Amino acid sequence: MKTAINPSPENPAFPRPTHMAASETRIHPVILSITPPFFSKSKEDSSSLCSSLQIDYTTTIVKWLPLIPLLFLLCQCGTPTPPKCWTIPLKSRVPAQDLVTRARTAWKQMERNPTQKAAADYNLAISQLFDHLHCGETAWDRKAAAMGTQIDRAHTLGTGLKLEQLDGLVRASKVSLKGIGQRHSVPGLGIPLVGWKSTPVGTKRRFEFAPPNGIPLNLTTFLDFSTDTPTWRFVYGDRVPRVKIGNNALPVAIDWSAPGAFYWLMSDLDDVDLIKVFLPTRFTDHAGLFFATPYSKDKIPLVLVHGLNSSPGTYKTLYNDLAGQKWFREKYQALFFSYPTGIAWPYNAAEFRRQMRRARDYAAKQGTLKNWNKMVVVGHSMGGVISHASLIEPGNRFYNASYRRPIGELPISNSTRRAIESVRLYKPLESPSRAIFMAAPHRGSPLADRQLVTWISSIIRLPKTLTIDLATATLDEITKAIQQGGQTRPPQTSIGTLSPNYKPYKALEASPFRPGLVYHSIIGDRGKGDGKKGSDGIVPYWSSHLDGAKSESIVPAGHSLTGHPETIQEILRILRNHVEKQ
Repeated sequence: MKTAINPSPENPAFPRPTHMAASETRIHPVILSITPPFFSKSKEDSSSLCSSLQIDYTTTIVKWLPLIPLLFLLCQCGTPTPPKCWTIPLKSRVPAQDLVTRARTAWKQMERNPTQKAAADYNLAISQLFDHLHCGETAWDRKAAAMGTQIDRAHTLGTGLKLEQLDGLVRASKVSLKGIGQRHSVPGLGIPLVGWKSTPVGTKRRFEFAPPNGIPLNLTTFLDFSTDTPTWRFVYGDRVPRVKIGNNALPVAIDWSAPGAFYWLMSDLDDVDLIKVFLPTRFTDHAGLFFATPYSKDKIPLVLVHGLNSSPGTYKTLYNDLAGQKWFREKYQALFFSYPTGIAWPYNAAEFRRQMRRARDYAAKQGTLKNWNKMVVVGHSMGGVISHASLIEPGNRFYNASYRRPIGELPISNSTRRAIESVRLYKPLESPSRAIFMAAPHRGSPLADRQLVTWISSIIRLPKTLTIDLATATLDEITKAIQQGGQTRPPQTSIGTLSPNYKPYKALEASPFRPGLVYHSIIGDRGKGDGKKGSDGIVPYWSSHLDGAKSESIVPAGHSLTGHPETIQEILRILRNHVEKQ
């Protein structure tokens, strides 16, 4: 269950939302059974997901019993709202005027001699004052005026947003880092905060390639006594790293972990991964390429591609540790590619290439592509195969793996022809200069051929139509085209296309990487030290290994190795070297 801050009777500052009863949670597990209609209904919209997962006691459970341990699906029934502070905490119930006096005294001391004690006294006073400002329903400007202060509303906070446009403001120290890792912060003046601007589904995002659900802002607030009226200032930590007090420029306190952690708490981008496999059409709003922060032409893009039964959330720990490194923040910017993992990887690879070319065009409009062309792509599991397929020169190999007749001779529509060309007859991406493949099944996984896995693959509900590089084709048309081309129907689901017998793997292995690309492998062996006979539990070494890799690192982890300390250290090493070589 997600919750940004646990609302409870013991935490009156952040009460439970009024629409949620004490016994309710936002995510409901399906415990007993999933009925056949769940897989056979058509044109269900995503809002009916919760009702689709209700228990049908009239259906024979025995037939569907195998789904119980395999499909522990979580039902997303509403997006969380940022927590609010309704009452001033006991520790801060000190007269506001006394706190203003203490903060002013410490500020004057720092003008003369910025000691650690003066900074600590100042931070304590404004921390308690911020509770007076932040908690309760009275308008902030009225509360600020009542304590003899004012709020700076003239400056933007980042991405063009102003304070009054935020949907939430939370102390960074209150944001849970569970599942994220250690907190990375910089000590200094002020109170680190996380601002939140929500983006409801269907509304225009703040900037192109902005993430779904909303945008977290890394903010710090402090009370400025350099003006006649003490002024509350809210600054974007990455852009205002220091505050001037007299002749002294002192560092601003910044929490680098809280914004990312808060995004995962507020977003459903990493929720219900299994449903994204079995019902890929439900999550088209969350498919695409997303910038973690607004684009900067001065930074190198790092593109993170997740795997099967996964989401960008698989990179939570890695991203937290990367964001905690000053050199990374100065040199890199992260992007996440999210996709419906139930669809066959060649189709997702085609969409990946389309999104990457869109982003390149967007970057070109912002100025030079110098840093864009230094891009690094990281792919985990099936994301590694998607990345691999997008960085090779396939020629006709992928097409010949499924068709025996030239594409011009197939009796198909122009739209279907364009779709097939995007998937089978394409050019590699130009931008990435380096790639990192983690636990990637470049030659498939033997697990995909097991009977139970094959059965699971058969119940994945694929979309009836696919839009590939702006060309629309139905799966029936593509299947008929393959049959007309002289081949039998290939597997169309992601699990089916992970079989080592899937013919495009031969084309993948036979196709050379684009000239100039440097690539690395990170492979798990579960700590067994089996070498070439090893496996991460899902993908054997012989499938993950690539000849010609600049480096190959074996880590003592299973298939889900993205957050393992040795994986993170290896990625940090590669990224550092990449910057130095540039």
